[in-house]
Amino acid sequence: MAMTLSACHTMRFELVDADHEAVVHERKSYFFWGLFPTHEIDVGERCPYGVAAIREQTSFTDGLYTVVFLGIWQLRSSWYYCLPTPLGGRR
Repeated sequence: MAMTLSACHTMRFELVDADHEAVVHERKSYFFWGLFPTHEIDVGERCPYGVAAIREQTSFTDGLYTVVFLGIWQLRSSWYYCLPTPLGGRR
């Protein structure tokens, strides 16, 4: 029952108050209740001029997979809202 309570959630982290130019979306997998991610995340590779906000989401469907796999395998989506230029600078 505890896994179904945490099935759907969205977290948004506003890092700077600025407009974004591009949005990068990626899906990630986590194993053993999120203790072992499948890869490291370097936001600088996705957004070379910096990031305005990050959104993490586990959808209803992701939550269903978590229940079916007893939490051993979990899915999550991330969105990175990229800045058009370095904060306070020009291209």
